[in-house]
Amino acid sequence: MKRLALVAAAIAGIAVPIAAMPAANAAPEGSVYFNYGGKNCAITPDGVIGCDGWGPVQVLSIPLGGGIPVSIPAPQSIQDAGGLHPSYDFSQPFTQPGGNPDFFAVANDQGPFGPKLSHAGAFCEISFHGWFRCVARGQ
Repeated sequence: MKRLALVAAAIAGIAVPIAAMPAANAAPEGSVYFNYGGKNCAITPDGVIGCDGWGPVQVLSIPLGGGIPVSIPAPQSIQDAGGLHPSYDFSQPFTQPGGNPDFFAVANDQGPFGPKLSHAGAFCEISFHGWFRCVARGQ
């Protein structure tokens, strides 16, 4: 019961700061857009990767008996040098009008396991066992 109370307190403690977070801006000019797995994404000229599409984004791990990951739904995920975090801009800043082109159509490189899209020191690629992964500049 104590563990449940601690988890509830931690979730309540992060809900207020997240609700007060500023909205992200639209992806800047010079961004490379793509769609993968139903999410529209962009790699910006400063090597940040942003994706529109609701999904759980892990915001912290509570150190209770081995660490319990706490994920909350967010309309975007942003990956930068500081890691992956949620964003709450409902204007879909990483989606072009009409949708983004398929990842495989814009991939400009070949990684060890499949297609790779590199831009501004960041990349997204098909990785080991077909996993899709992205790495922002500075990570």
